[in-house]
Amino acid sequence: MTPTPTDEPWRLCYRELAPKLVLFARQWVPSLADAEDVVQTAFVKFWRHQPEAQPEHYPLLYSTVRTTALDLLRGDGRRARREADPDADVLRDGQPFFDSAVELRETAELVERAMQQIPSEQREVLALRIWGELTFAEIAETLGESINTVASRHRYALEAMRRVLKNYEPARLRN
Repeated sequence: MTPTPTDEPWRLCYRELAPKLVLFARQWVPSLADAEDVVQTAFVKFWRHQPEAQPEHYPLLYSTVRTTALDLLRGDGRRARREADPDADVLRDGQPFFDSAVELRETAELVERAMQQIPSEQREVLALRIWGELTFAEIAETLGESINTVASRHRYALEAMRRVLKNYEPARLRN
């Protein structure tokens, strides 16, 4: 029996990882549309070079997304626009990291503000660990850092997030 197109490994991988990869790409690109483009481009590059990829190879997709996003940022047109407008927000154009329902919007906005307050190296590790669900070893390989550096960045990021979020009281508890 021939496998159907829905059984193809790349389709299963895309369905599972695309939302996580888009969130990861948002660390560098100015809009959600750019993040989606980066993920699609990175996904195609990855599967062209590794058509027999197995789940243990999927962390390499994060490296591919990172490289593709950074390549996009290096483009002359985007660089010229950013340099011409000193008030431009490099990380995002007013769009949130999260696609949240109305009842979760307040929490998502709070977490997003907290994420913006931590250094980019810590934010990157936190995104890979929490939303990317990668191990410290996979993150270290993806970023080309030591596992101790990755673990430290993760710890510092969590401490910073706790400090920012400690005074938060959900609206539903205030009523």
